[in-house]
Amino acid sequence: MLKNIIVLGLSCIALVYTPLTSAKDAKRFDDSVMWKNVVKINFKIGKRSDALKIINDHFKPATKKAKTSPPELVLEMSTGDYDLLVVWHMNGGINDMTWDVSPDNITWRTALNDLSGGKDKAQKILDEYRSYIESAENDIAMVNP
Repeated sequence: MLKNIIVLGLSCIALVYTPLTSAKDAKRFDDSVMWKNVVKINFKIGKRSDALKIINDHFKPATKKAKTSPPELVLEMSTGDYDLLVVWHMNGGINDMTWDVSPDNITWRTALNDLSGGKDKAQKILDEYRSYIESAENDIAMVNP
């Protein structure tokens, strides 16, 4: 009980001596902060090479044709919980999360459709790729320069 009273008393003293600032002094983030989308993928057993083949044969050429940004970093993991880590720069910052489907995704999908011979064939490629995924996580990271 005495311990609680002491902690409460110290907290009150800290509040009294905390400098007052106004709302105009508040700062949300530095303009130089960058946001990254980190995708962690674990493929089904025996399907890793098949998934990477689809990435190399279909997804990378679609990115090139669409002239959309490729991932900043792709790590094929040898140990750990994931087979593949992909880091994407979020060009629009945290606001990129507000898109239902981004303009870049639409442009990329159009390029994949063209390279695959149509929307239905492109969808089959995407479905096949997804069938190789055991699990995937999507995380957002902030980079302070």
